[in-house]
Parts: sequence; C-alpha cells; structure tokens
Amino acid sequence: MSDGGSFSISEEADYEVSPALRKRLQQLFDHASQLMSKPKYDFDYAHSLLAECCKGDPANLFYVEKMLENLDRKFKGKKKGSLFSGFGSKSGFKKALSAKKWKEVLAEGVELLKSNPYDSVTLRGMVDACEAMRYHEVGLRYMKNAMDGSPGDMEVMRHCARYLGRVGQFDQAISLWHFIEEKKRGDDEANKMISQLTIDRERRAQGLATVTNRIDPADAAKIRRRPAAQEGEESDGIQERPAMKIELNEKQKLKAKIEADPDSQENYMKLIDLWCDEGKFFEADKVIKEAFAHFGESMELIEKREDVSIRKARHRYRMAEQQAAENATPQVLELVETAKNDLSRLELDVYNKRSERHPGDVSLKYELALRLKRVGNFEEAEKLFDEVCEADEKLLAICYLGKGECLQARKKYVTAMEIYEEALNYADTLSSERLKLLLYRAGVLAQGLKEWTSATAYLKRLQKMDADYKDVSRRLDKLR
Repeated sequence: MSDGGSFSISEEADYEVSPALRKRLQQLFDHASQLMSKPKYDFDYAHSLLAECCKGDPANLFYVEKMLENLDRKFKGKKKGSLFSGFGSKSGFKKALSAKKWKEVLAEGVELLKSNPYDSVTLRGMVDACEAMRYHEVGLRYMKNAMDGSPGDMEVMRHCARYLGRVGQFDQAISLWHFIEEKKRGDDEANKMISQLTIDRERRAQGLATVTNRIDPADAAKIRRRPAAQEGEESDGIQERPAMKIELNEKQKLKAKIEADPDSQENYMKLIDLWCDEGKFFEADKVIKEAFAHFGESMELIEKREDVSIRKARHRYRMAEQQAAENATPQVLELVETAKNDLSRLELDVYNKRSERHPGDVSLKYELALRLKRVGNFEEAEKLFDEVCEADEKLLAICYLGKGECLQARKKYVTAMEIYEEALNYADTLSSERLKLLLYRAGVLAQGLKEWTSATAYLKRLQKMDADYKDVSRRLDKLR
C-alpha cells in the first residue's frame, strides 16, 4: 500500500527508520510545527505533513501527539468530526484490520482521523494495531482519544480497560473496570479483572511501597476540634484536644508557590521531577501541560517533556522486569521485550532531535551514538563515535569502547581488538564500571581470538578489581 507515492508500507520488514528517512520526516515535522505556531494556518495541509510522519514512523509518540493536536485545533476541541466521516471511507481500513495488516491499519487510520480524530471505531482498530506492533506508547495515546470521543460508551471502556491491563497500566485499568462495574452491577468480567489486576499490581509493587506519616490534605477535613463552649454554657469537663498541625509536603509547598508566583518556571520543573521520582507520571504530565499553557513551547519545557517521556518508559521497563523476575510467563517476557524496545526507540528519537537542535554539543552526539548502537545501527554509531573522538580527547576511551563493541557486533574482531587495546591506553579517564566492562570485552574477545596471554592479563586485571564480575572467574579457570 502507498499513501500517494511518498513511501511504501511493508508488512515483512521489522520496524526500522533509516537515518535518511528519519531526517526527511523530521523536516516535515518541523515544517508542520512551524505552521502550527502561527495564529492561522491550513489545518489540512499540516495534517498531510504530520500524517506522512506518522506513517513513516508509526511508533513515534511525538509525531502522533502533534498530529492529534492539529486535528483538535481543526475541530476546535469538539469531540465530533465531519458529518460524513463515517460514510463510504473505511473499506480499506476494514480490509487491513480483517487481514491483520497492522501497518496498513495505522496508515489508513491516520487518513480517517482527518475527518474525525475522535472516531472510536477507527481508534480502537489503531489501538489493536499498536498492541500487535508493540507500539504501546502510541497505542495509549490513540486510546485516550477514543475515550475522550465516546465517554459513555461501555464497549469503548471495556476495550480500553483490557488494553491497559495487558500493557501493565494496572491503576488505570482497575479504575475503568470499577467504573464499568458501577454502571453494570454484578458484571462478571469487571469483577474478575478488578481482582486479577489488583493482585498483579500488588505483586509488582512488592518491596517498593513507602509509608508516610504525613496527613494528606484530603483527610484533613476529617480532623475537627470540638466547638468551644459558648459563654454561659456549662463545660462537660472533657478537655479539648489541641488542633493537629498539618505539615505540607514538598509537592504541596511547590503547588502553593506556583499559585503565589505562576511566572516562576523553576517551581513547575521541580514539581514535575518530584512526581516522576514517585513514579506518578500522570500527575507529572498534568503539570507539564499547565506549564506549556502558561509559558508556551520554550525549549526548556520541550526538553523537560522529553525527559519525562524517557523516565516513564524506563519505569515501565523496570516494572516489567520485576514482574518477570517474580513470574516469567511468556506473556510477561514479551511485555519486557516490548518495554525495552519502546524505551530504545524513544531514546533514539529524543537524542536524535536534541543532537540536531544542538549540533555543537559533543555529549549529545555521544548519547545518540550509544542509542544507535543499542538498536543495532552500528555503522552510523561508529561514525558518531569518531566525530566525538575528534571533538574531545577526554572522551576517547569511552568512544573507543563503544566503537569496539560496534565492530565486534559486525564481526570485525581483529579491528575491534585493536580499538579495545587503544582504549586501555586512556583507562585513567574511565569510571570504574566502564573500565571493568572494557577489560571484560577485551579479555573475552582475546580469548575468542586465541590470544591466551592477552586474555589472561585482561581478565586477571578485572578479577583484581571485582572477582564477582560476570563470569570472569570461570573464564580464568578455563584459561588455566
């Protein structure tokens, strides 16, 4: 299938966006963003640009959010689209959905949303496609529009509640099932899912719960002093308890500061970080939206939103790993892999954008190289590692380590060995953990190349630093 000749959609290839395509899509995205910064612009033209971005990189949350933002402006926040949006326009979408051609479902869906961004039928199909393709961040975003567009539709709620549970969003799923159960008393599915999800949530949270003795403001109203006796009334002889002093926590203090001085962006930033530290990303997102509404799209806020997105994805990955450690079912292990891939894609996208925004920032270029290596784009990563080496000699060792890993992954073992040895010449610039990793990589590769003397020297040096590091002791025993 094609969206008009600009690119083709293949079901056979795994998700991958080439550097050239990523650059072109980013140019389209930037052009659309520039249009949207104006008081008046052509909504449909902006959608055509953003739709191509979403088709070319369907897992990119930033593209999807921008596309839906444009459509929301087009319809002025109304939860209904064109009067004729449901007639005669979904045949391609339905065929793709029936055939489980998920990329086509997303591409067709993007076009259908042009006339109704809150069409729950289309959005539910797109959520199913995102689940199948493991694009969970994007799936959750499409799901939000489905819920916003059909707030009283029980089938939409069920669909969303099931999806939330499957992707590990237990709190939100439980809330939805409770709402369904209240609307339909005795609903078997709702009762079953509430019980199951509650157990899952508690298991995942084992060892992570914290206890606080502070009183939440919502509970403060429950604390009352007895009314003082009016003059002339007899006292019952019971001494009144002194009023309890309620201490504000840091978040409450920051909220008060924001109310008192809404023009201080620093307080918003601190509050966002506190919510993230507690793993409460829904609350963090609310503060971000408030900040954007007040300050506009400043670069500092844009990058804070990116940081929160990464922290959210890392949190989901950690939670999935903890769940797998307790109960490593195939479904849970798949959830771990999905969360890991989501995190890698998101980080790659964020650092690619930041590197383009700040081309002179060597540290961002290094971080991008690491992400390219992580997703298997070794040749591009090597080029960036070389650029960083030329720009800052202090980063030679860690860049040589990264480049060596890329070469080793590409089976260029001899060259990789030479790079590791070169990195060891600058070992004093490495942290302890990175030096251990470098010695391990060099020792294992030397062992594979049958360079026994070098392998023994590297692994012995590592063993002196940390005798329990990975399998270093076993490898040395084998070498002996």
